[in-house]
Amino acid sequence: MQRGEQTKIGQGQGSRLGGYVGIALGLALGVVGASSACSSRRPQPTVAPLPRPSLCNLEVPQSRAGAMPTLRADNWGRLMLRGYNPGIAPGNAVDCTGRSISWREPSVRCWETDIEEQNAAGVPIPQRPITEDDVKVSRLEGNLRLVWVIVDRFRNGEAVGPVALTEFEGNRVHVRAMGTLRTFPQRVRLRLQNVGTRRVLIGEGEVCENDADLTTCRRQARFMLLRGDRFVAEPLRTAGGRCLGPARFEFAKRRTVRLGDTGLDRTFDLQTQLQYLGAGVQVHEQVIVSDLDPRRPDVPARVFRRAGQDRAIYVQNDAFVASDNSLWFRVLHVNARTNVADAGTAYDASAVDVPDADVEEESIYADFIDGGVE
Repeated sequence: MQRGEQTKIGQGQGSRLGGYVGIALGLALGVVGASSACSSRRPQPTVAPLPRPSLCNLEVPQSRAGAMPTLRADNWGRLMLRGYNPGIAPGNAVDCTGRSISWREPSVRCWETDIEEQNAAGVPIPQRPITEDDVKVSRLEGNLRLVWVIVDRFRNGEAVGPVALTEFEGNRVHVRAMGTLRTFPQRVRLRLQNVGTRRVLIGEGEVCENDADLTTCRRQARFMLLRGDRFVAEPLRTAGGRCLGPARFEFAKRRTVRLGDTGLDRTFDLQTQLQYLGAGVQVHEQVIVSDLDPRRPDVPARVFRRAGQDRAIYVQNDAFVASDNSLWFRVLHVNARTNVADAGTAYDASAVDVPDADVEEESIYADFIDGGVE
């Protein structure tokens, strides 16, 4: 993906949103520039060692000298799964530590809530017996492996299953850390990334409308925090603790809506890049909004708006903290005129997050740390 030229939002619009993006982008670039000048003098953060206790293990044939140890799909299933019975409802199985293999997005009402995506994400498709295609293995250093076993799939293309940090030792393979991962299931890449002083599991994957045409594929990254010996799906939050949404980043995304007042088809195109730095993750986002008149399909679409932003993701106090909202939702909030909801809709009063329904629009963007990874 090419990173587009970053500009302020709007041409002749004079919107507040454009000012916020310009200020955030200036802060991000200024901090990144200052960081690169002194990065050689800054000590690297100390990361806690990987967990050592064996949560569960399986005897395996001794590998011959020089061979890379591995397992077949059925043996990975024997190691990581208990009670999986294809055809039963999602969540019927447990992992090898006895915890249910089920996924729950943040229970609080988050600002970046897309009702259309949320509905599709909750519709399961029939389970099937586990095959080699359902077991995703990424090699780390030495005999460490990250392994994801898919047991449930959903209408939006995502899949769910236990994920484990494993290690081969002698004639056994041990599970050092365990959790449940949800992401797209094709061309999967699992990594364990240092972010500040913490370790973060990053599960990248794709889903394609046509497997033979890579231009129809969508790729995303899901972040999970290693807390002790568990991978935990923490949401993104502001510095003040308000929930933004899942720690999930789509690299390319498109949405088209029909504008009721003009009859035009308005298309939103997102391009995202992630840059992993020592202190945090830099997220580069660009959104292009264009309008097409369906009554005149021979006339090319007209670009209505371009927007670019850098924002930073940190780990602070066992939480993923973002320096800003996602650009995608900020542009949709202003220009889509759809059912994209804010935190004031169906707000759960038992949650700790503060609703935004009765707050001036400026304050929606006021609860953030400076953008840019130091």
